[in-house]
Amino acid sequence: MTDAVEPSPAGADERIVAATLQLLRDRGPAGVNVEAVAAASGVAKTTIYRRYEDREALLAAAIDAATTEVTLPSGMSTYDTLHWLLGAARVRVQEIVGRGTVAAILIDDDAPFTEQLRLMIRMRSHQLVSFLDEAVARGDLREGLDVKLVVSVLLGASVGHVIRGGEPDEEWADRLLTLLWPALTPPPPVPPQGRSIR
Repeated sequence: MTDAVEPSPAGADERIVAATLQLLRDRGPAGVNVEAVAAASGVAKTTIYRRYEDREALLAAAIDAATTEVTLPSGMSTYDTLHWLLGAARVRVQEIVGRGTVAAILIDDDAPFTEQLRLMIRMRSHQLVSFLDEAVARGDLREGLDVKLVVSVLLGASVGHVIRGGEPDEEWADRLLTLLWPALTPPPPVPPQGRSIR
């Protein structure tokens, strides 16, 4: 059996990464190996091995390619920015991580991969932490807010939505923020007490 026609170097890399991500979404990290990536991408195993030393290198490249930092839109309210970030996080979980990877993380059946993914999530979530810290400093969000806990709640809600089979939609982010917004924002000012007349 002969190998498929070799794609251009850039095309091969794109196909390899796309196939690795698809396998991750569908089967989790246990479903990723050079043979499976070669079959899914149509790129010869020899070409994959020239670019990636082993399965761990494939996984690292796929995670890195899929988790580029997003640029926050400017000029939006804190609520609208959080709504936008929820949409971005939800789509990433659905389109990049998928149920297979979520399941693998929960049962921790591939400790090196799980740690690599957790490290990436911590590194990438600094943008959301910074945004929330700035919103607290401006007074848009409640003073003393546990920002890291809020990030965990938002990420957890996104993952939970995917596990339950939810599709990305605007209504989900609206419902979640409607639920959380009173806990995130400063309490309304207490009106001054008037003097009672006897």
